[in-house]
Amino acid sequence: MRWIAGILLLANLALAGYFLADIQGPAASSSDSVPLNVEKLSLRGQSRAAEVPARHTPESAALCVEWRGLSLDEFVQAREQLKTLTASRVMSFTEVPLNTRHWVIFPPLPSRQSAAQKLGELAAAGVQDVFVVKDAPWRNAISLGLYANAEAAGRRVREVEAKGVLGTRVELLPRQGTDYYFLIKSEDPDTLKSLSDIKQPYTASRLARIACPS
Repeated sequence: MRWIAGILLLANLALAGYFLADIQGPAASSSDSVPLNVEKLSLRGQSRAAEVPARHTPESAALCVEWRGLSLDEFVQAREQLKTLTASRVMSFTEVPLNTRHWVIFPPLPSRQSAAQKLGELAAAGVQDVFVVKDAPWRNAISLGLYANAEAAGRRVREVEAKGVLGTRVELLPRQGTDYYFLIKSEDPDTLKSLSDIKQPYTASRLARIACPS
């Protein structure tokens, strides 16, 4: 009889262990799932943040103005006023000749001797009407001619290239006695008002906003 009682006791213990494991199992599973859900929510939040485009602060667009119609004396006075204005505005200006010529040159060489050597090479290639420039800022360059327009200068370049001479370029030179105008560039919108103010005494001149040269 004792062995029967022992078997029953073991069966009861096994049954009790089964129920205890069944009760604790879901709780452990639930607690394990909590960090996973938090992680998923965190990842979703990061993906949404990544999808939001970055905001860019718009940059101020540069404006360019031509100031034409100044006499020679007015031009000198206006130049000094523009120099003063550059101290208080973010701006720059250049003086542009109204009439130009196109100068075909071989760029300046390191010395007078190297320029003379290049001149001999050009003569041997059959290139005529050339000479060495003696004055700065083009000292020791080789002049291949002055032309009235870009088309004529381009023909000269092609002519010497056909004879094997490469490396020439075309420079714009002001014609003697030409008038000039100002090209003003700024990123400060208040510059227009300042230019209008200093222009008032020069009644024959005119300001014109243009597309900025590239």
